[in-house]
Amino acid sequence: MPSDTPAPTRKQLAFLRRLAQQTGTTFTLPASRRQASAQIAAMLKRPVSNQLELALDDLAVRGGELREAPDGHRHARGAARR
Repeated sequence: MPSDTPAPTRKQLAFLRRLAQQTGTTFTLPASRRQASAQIAAMLKRPVSNQLELALDDLAVRGGELREAPDGHRHARGAARR
C-alpha cells in the first residue's frame, strides 16, 4: 500500500466488527479507508442474523459445546443458568 493511502480509521474498523457480528460474517482487515468503506457498504446490504444464530455462531467461534440440560434446553458448557 502506498504511504499516501490513508489507513482505515478506528471508527471504520469498529463498525466493521459490529456489522460482522450482526450479520454472522467475517471480513479481512482492510488496508485503506477506501477498502474499509467498500466492505462496510457490502455488509450493510446483508441481512441481520437473528439472536439465536448470533449466539450459536459466537459459541462455535469460541469452541464451546452445547449440551442438553435435564430441563430440555441447551446450555453452553460452563454457562450460568438462570
